This record gives sequence, structure tokens and C-alpha cells, in this order.
Amino acid sequence: MMISGAKDATLTQVRLVDIHGTLYYDLTYTHADDTTPRSARVGKDDIYPDPHPGDSVRIRYVMNVVTEIQHAS
Repeated sequence: MMISGAKDATLTQVRLVDIHGTLYYDLTYTHADDTTPRSARVGKDDIYPDPHPGDSVRIRYVMNVVTEIQHAS
């Protein structure tokens, strides 16, 4: 369990969803050090513009919940 921190990952699936007018991304990803598929739903404001499968990212966690996704530089 990740209390607070960040991990490198790769997006494997990206789906934009509209829930009552609010946009979210449903994401599937794998951490760089683990091939187990994981999923998260994040608000459109919590991720960089126009994410795609195959993107290398940095995922930030608080209490094992994804709070932000940044494009890896």
C-alpha cells in the first residue's frame, strides 16, 4: 500500500467518460516494476491533456488512491 508518493507507469487503456457533465478518464496502467494491471478514474484536471495508451507517466498516490498523473519527461 502506498501511503504517499509516486511511481512510474505505462498507460495501457484510456477512456474518456462523461458523468452528468463532468469529464473523467478511466485508465488502466502497469507500474514500471510490476506487470499487474491496475485501474483508476481521475478527473480531467488531474491528468495531462490528451493521454494515450503507451504513454509513460508518473502516478501520484495518497492513501493508495491515485491523485494525479503526469506525463513522464
